[in-house]
Amino acid sequence: MKFRLTSINYILLVAVFFAAIQNITLWKHLSELFLKNTTNDMVFIATIPLFIIAALNIIFNLLLWPWIQRPLLAIMIFFSSLATYAMYNYGVYFDYGMIVNIFETNSAEASSYFSIVGLAWIAVIAIIPIVILWRINVVYRPIVKELIARSLSIIVSLLVIVVIAAGYYKDYASLVRNHSEIKALINPTNYISATFRYAKYQLIEAKMPFTHIGLDAKNTHQGDKHNVVVMVVGEASRSMNYSLNGYDRDTNPELAKRNVISFLNVKSCGTATAVSLPCMFSVMNKSNYDAITVRHQDSVMDVLQRAGIDVSWKDNDSGCKGVCDRVKHIVINAEIDPKLCHDGTCYDAVLLKNLQAQIDNAKQDTLIVLHIIGSHGPTYNDRYPPEFKIFKPTCNTSNLQQCSRQQVTNTYDNTILYTDHILSSVIDILKQDDSKANTAMIYMADHGESLGEDGVYLHGLPYSIAPKEQTTVPLILWLSPAYQHSQHINRQCLQREATAGGFSQDNLFHSLLGMMDVKTKVYDAKLDIFAQCRQ
Repeated sequence: MKFRLTSINYILLVAVFFAAIQNITLWKHLSELFLKNTTNDMVFIATIPLFIIAALNIIFNLLLWPWIQRPLLAIMIFFSSLATYAMYNYGVYFDYGMIVNIFETNSAEASSYFSIVGLAWIAVIAIIPIVILWRINVVYRPIVKELIARSLSIIVSLLVIVVIAAGYYKDYASLVRNHSEIKALINPTNYISATFRYAKYQLIEAKMPFTHIGLDAKNTHQGDKHNVVVMVVGEASRSMNYSLNGYDRDTNPELAKRNVISFLNVKSCGTATAVSLPCMFSVMNKSNYDAITVRHQDSVMDVLQRAGIDVSWKDNDSGCKGVCDRVKHIVINAEIDPKLCHDGTCYDAVLLKNLQAQIDNAKQDTLIVLHIIGSHGPTYNDRYPPEFKIFKPTCNTSNLQQCSRQQVTNTYDNTILYTDHILSSVIDILKQDDSKANTAMIYMADHGESLGEDGVYLHGLPYSIAPKEQTTVPLILWLSPAYQHSQHINRQCLQREATAGGFSQDNLFHSLLGMMDVKTKVYDAKLDIFAQCRQ
C-alpha cells in the first residue's frame, strides 16, 4: 500500500530523515564536544536539531519538484549515505580538500574502501529509505497554490532560524568559529557545496594561462661524476611510527644499518595527497598555497628539467596530481607483474624493476622520483607481501573500526616495515654506482595517517583540526661519501639540523634545487635544508 502526503509534509519528512539519519556523524561529534564542557546550555543544544531541520526544509523545498523529485532524491540519499558511512566509520570530513581527493582518486584506490559492512550501511541508510520514500504518493497542488504553500513553508523555517539566532547567535557563532569542522559534517550541504566549488574552480582553471618559473635555471654542477638522486615519495606515512624517530617498535631494521639521517618533526602541507603532493613540489609555501595557481605553474620538476637535469617519475600510487605532467613519467599498470600485483594494485617492489639499469645508464645529472603506495589505507594488509607480516594479529579488512586498535597498528606498522625494505633496496642499488656517480636518496611522505586515535581513521581532516598523526611526516636522507664530498656537506651539521627538526614540505622545492646544483632566482637558500651545512 502507498501512503499519501502533501508535498509540504513529504519535504519536511525528508528533512527530518536527513537530519536524523544522514547527520549521525554530526550529532556524534557535537555530543563529544558538549561532553567536554560542563557548562552547556541545554536549551541551546536542543535548538540545534531544529536549526538543521529548518535549514534542510528550505533547501529541499527549493530542490524537490515534480518530475525530478524522485530521481534527484534517490541520488542525494545514495551519495549522502556514502558520505555518512565515510564520516562515521573513518572520521573524514567532506570539505573541498576531500572532494578534490575523491575526484582525483583512481578506481583501484576507491574500491579498497568497499566491503560487506559498507554495503550493509548503504542498504540500511540508502536503499531502504529510497524504497520507502518512493512508495509515498506525493500530492502536489496546482502550480500557484504549490508555490504559495512552499513559500509559507520556507518562511516558517526562516522564522524558526531567526528566532533561534536571536536567542543564541553568540553561541552558534562561537561554536562554528571554534569548531569550523562542523560545516564539513552537515550532510548533504557539505559535499554539495564543496562539489560546486570544485566544479567552479575547474571552469575557471580552463581559461587560466600557464606560468613558467625559473626561466634562468642553470645546472652549475662541475666534476667528473654525475649527480644521481632518487627521491621516494611516501604515502600516508606518519613519522611517529618510525623507529628511526624513537618509536618503540623496530620498524626500520634495514635503514638503521645504512647510515641514514632522519629528520624529526617535519610538517606536511596538507592532509591528503591531492593537496600535499602538488604543494610539496611547488615554489609556494603552505601559508600561501593555492591549488589553482599551482596547477597552472611550473613545479620543481619543470625547473630542474629546464636546467638540463634528466628528470623522470614512476608512479605506483594514485598519480602525480599534475606535478609530473611535463616530464617523463610512467604509471605502473597492475598487470605488469602477476607476482607483485594483485587486485588492481602492486607492491612497491615493482618500482625497483629496471632501476639499477636506469641508474647505470645515466649520462647526465639525474633525478628519479618513485611514488610509492606505501601505507595507503584502509587496506593496509594489501600493501606488503606475506613475509613482512611481522607484527600480529593484523586487521585484514577495510572496516578498520571492526578491528582492535592493536590490530590496526600492527597492520600499519607492517607497511612501515615494508617501506623500510624498499628504501633500503634503493640505497643498495645506488651504492652500486657510487664509484662513477654522486648518489643520494631523499624520502618524504605526502601526509600522515590516523589509526583510530579519538575515533579518527585514515587522513584528510581539515588542517586546522588535524592531529599530528596526519600532519607529521618522515624525511630521511642517505648520502653517499662521493655525494657528500661533491656537495661539501658537513654530515655532523646535517645530523644536528635533523635532530633539531622544525622543517616542512616547504623546504623540498629549494632543497632539490640545491641537491642538483641548480641555480635560479626562485631558489631560496633559507629553505634549503643543506644550505647551512655546506662548507
